[in-house]
Amino acid sequence: MNQSIFDIQAEFCKAMGNTVRLQLLHVLRERPMTVTKSSGNQNSPRHGVTPANHPAWRRVVASHRHGSTKVFEITDEKIAEVCDLVRSILVETDPQTLSIDRSDNYE
Repeated sequence: MNQSIFDIQAEFCKAMGNTVRLQLLHVLRERPMTVTKSSGNQNSPRHGVTPANHPAWRRVVASHRHGSTKVFEITDEKIAEVCDLVRSILVETDPQTLSIDRSDNYE
């Protein structure tokens, strides 16, 4: 099945359309993150946002297993730059209606 670049881009945008995934990307930009199977760590990726749960998400975040530990990392730094650009555009175009938590330092 041949997909056009627009089909692939649409799937990518769907994968990015999740608040938890966007927050995870923001954390992963600093460094890869390790997660153990039994981890109750609040900073670990939540169920439902791991690469296996959305095919296009695998283009964004890669995971590698080391025993019972999984390591998640951004596949390309340009993805974090795109997220920054989108947030910047949103804040610049309509800062009054957006509820921005400045403590997250997303700008």
